Amino acid sequence: MSERIALGLVRDLFFRSKIDAVASALGADVIYASSLDAAIERCGEKIPQTVFADLSDAAFPALETVARIRAVAPNARLVGFASHIDLKPLKAAREAGFELTLSRSEFTARLPELLKS
Repeated sequence: MSERIALGLVRDLFFRSKIDAVASALGADVIYASSLDAAIERCGEKIPQTVFADLSDAAFPALETVARIRAVAPNARLVGFASHIDLKPLKAAREAGFELTLSRSEFTARLPELLKS
């Protein structure tokens, strides 16, 4: 197992499978949470270096996500993604403190880089 852990706040099982395929090819570890409560619990098990959130999913509102993740994983890099036509959650995430916000396609393209760093 890799020492680098990523936490995915992603409920879309199809998209999770895409992430898992990339992670597996890189030997990276990705754990998932389907709610913020579950994310906090997962952070208690393993502190992630990177947390990526599906900002199009109402389960992960940007401001609350930042506050709750920072409370348990203050040094984790927060990466948010959403549809390129869904600008409101991307803007909210930037304002809330996400280090990086990407369209879903940009996130997919940069996923190997994000899992390595």
